[in-house]
Amino acid sequence: MRSLPLRSLAFLAVSMAAVLGVTRQSALAQPPSASAENTRHWSFQKVTRPSVPSVKDNDRVRSPVDVFVLAKLEQQGLTFSPEADRTTLIRRVSFDLIGLPPSPEEVTSFVTSTSATAYEELLDRLLASQHFGERWGRHWLDAAGYADVMSTDNDAGIIHPLENRWMYRDYVVQSLNGDKPFARFLTEQIAGDELVDWRSAATYSPEIREHLIATGFLRASSDDTFAPELNVPLTRYGVWQRTGEILANNVLGLTLNCAKCHDHKYEPLSQRDYYQFLALLQPAFNPDRWLNPAQRQLPAVSSAEKAEIERHNAELDRQAGDLRKQIAERRASYEPKLLTAKLALLPEAIRADTQAAITTAADKRNEVQKYLAEKFGAALTVKPEEVSAAFSDSDKAATGEWEKQAAEHLSRKKSWQHWQVTYDGPVTPTKLLKRGNHETPGEVVPPGFLTVLNSGSTIGDVKSDSPTSGRRLALARWLTDRDSPAAHLAARVQVNRMWQHLFGKGLVETPDNLGIAGARPTHPELLEWLTAEFLDNGGRWKPLLKQIMTSRVYLQSSSVAPSQTAASEIDPENRLLWRMRLRRLESEIVRDAVLAVSGKLDTTFGGAPIPVEPRPDGTFVVSDKNLPTPTSPWRRSLYLLARRNYHPTILSVFDQPNLTTNCTGRESSAVVLQSLTMLNDRFVLEHAEHLAARVAAAAGSNVTKQIDLAFRIALGRPPRESERADCAAAVARFAKQGSEEKALTQLCHTLLNTSEFLYVP
Repeated sequence: MRSLPLRSLAFLAVSMAAVLGVTRQSALAQPPSASAENTRHWSFQKVTRPSVPSVKDNDRVRSPVDVFVLAKLEQQGLTFSPEADRTTLIRRVSFDLIGLPPSPEEVTSFVTSTSATAYEELLDRLLASQHFGERWGRHWLDAAGYADVMSTDNDAGIIHPLENRWMYRDYVVQSLNGDKPFARFLTEQIAGDELVDWRSAATYSPEIREHLIATGFLRASSDDTFAPELNVPLTRYGVWQRTGEILANNVLGLTLNCAKCHDHKYEPLSQRDYYQFLALLQPAFNPDRWLNPAQRQLPAVSSAEKAEIERHNAELDRQAGDLRKQIAERRASYEPKLLTAKLALLPEAIRADTQAAITTAADKRNEVQKYLAEKFGAALTVKPEEVSAAFSDSDKAATGEWEKQAAEHLSRKKSWQHWQVTYDGPVTPTKLLKRGNHETPGEVVPPGFLTVLNSGSTIGDVKSDSPTSGRRLALARWLTDRDSPAAHLAARVQVNRMWQHLFGKGLVETPDNLGIAGARPTHPELLEWLTAEFLDNGGRWKPLLKQIMTSRVYLQSSSVAPSQTAASEIDPENRLLWRMRLRRLESEIVRDAVLAVSGKLDTTFGGAPIPVEPRPDGTFVVSDKNLPTPTSPWRRSLYLLARRNYHPTILSVFDQPNLTTNCTGRESSAVVLQSLTMLNDRFVLEHAEHLAARVAAAAGSNVTKQIDLAFRIALGRPPRESERADCAAAVARFAKQGSEEKALTQLCHTLLNTSEFLYVP
């Protein structure tokens, strides 16, 4: 027999150890995940503010941000592209900050302003808009895995909504509008229930309400345990594990789920780390003491208020019951007379026996009585309507009044809604699952933090009589403590995603993975400098966004200038940022932009989601049934019912993500179905008509004015002379084929179908 080489034998030994359930630590002297080289990776270290480099062309520098980018460009003999014109800039910043196009009046005001601070004033106005929280709240909700449904959502026609789930969405929007510091924002979401004494509160204050609703952050995982047949250990463990994995991926930018079965192959994360981390969430998502979604939701009133409501309702039930007892007694007084009248219709010889048969309990009847009851029972039954017809006028009035009073009592009963929150229940030991299998539990592991990101933080002791474990609050402190490497990584993740939302790609191009397996930063010093700024500003989004958006890097044109032809050859992917990237609008913003330019956008803030429904042809649309207002279907896309897999068609074709877990970066495709949808979708056609009506009402019948205004509304700029001439000829041609009104609608529909409408320059 041919002998195996030593390397093959070693591989076979390790493989066999894995098959037998032996941990990697016992198979290898030192697992790759714990190597010193891996733990020194840049993302696992604390942020150190780098010095700002020097550059040759200081005239092109507007901000320290520019210096870091320009230094790399100059190494390649490159420089920035020219600045974009003001018409382009206002459209860019409007979409980036509030997700809506600027109005013609806003464009004119900005373009014609002579103020040296006009651009900064524009940024300040948009940052202060309530639409800022809607735009940037969508980014956070993506990364958090937000959906309004509890299930995996695998059936188009079946929806399992979570009551008042939308309150968490509104919490996020309001927090970002208020520029809540990141540490506070994150702590409230992970452990808001542990920050306030809600269990013994006589009533829920606005602060308690906000903190409890914030913890809906951890209710993002799909949960099918509402169905009895799926409420099994495998499903329960899956919800618990996905919750921890989404949290780590969103906040820390790490792919934690690989460590469920074994030490992570690429990251310095052991399987023990995985289960220690999940143990922090175990009291709230305990597979051994599981609560399904209906059991886990919290009454939106305090225990004292709930008890008072129950006492109030019980008294009303008693009063209504007394009245209905009186009614029943009055009705019963008529039944003997009516029964006697029915018995009189029977032959006299069997009347007494028949009466005895029907008044005897069924199980006590003899054979003759059974026969008589079966034959004459139905005919002798006194029906309610017969009793009512026999009532005297006074009894009709009396029982009618009693019924009215009983209904009034019951109408005063109170009820309560429920919130989708997170709170601790019983604590049981957390066990490391061999190969990730809940049927093969291993050793008990204590709650703890990821070793590579911990520099001495501990869970701390919790009083034995405390109603909460304190684990999630300790987790939140670890993720936000300025001395914790985890807090520095969490800050890097947020800064990188801010950059991504403004430039199309992050400084690290894998926003869900800042670990060893992720991409290296294109500008590592810039990422560290921006993160230091973010931390020094108290973790506030708005100051950092303004600093980035006032940089020359952001202000660049997206076009390739004649002077930059060399740049397109040296850096064709624009990783060095020598120009602004052209970006397609996200799915919701495409729909919102159509609504905005048509003049039909309903800007109502917050509240319950607008339902969506499937059609027989396979499309999904916004429902027009049981809506609070006639304009509800025209609300921002953020407020449509958020499903995991089934979205309105206008969103799906523009890459609305399916949220199996969470989404840290939107994809942007260019497929023929997008063009076909913009050409044929009923929503688009309807709002092209509304846009035409808006233009006609403002511009009158003058075709030149109509064309000019249509361009200004839809594209944020006036038409070029060639465009004006082409459009005038097209309108004339359309008018010959139909009416002038239809010709204007065709023009507006054409503008909605341009690439310029769908892209941010």
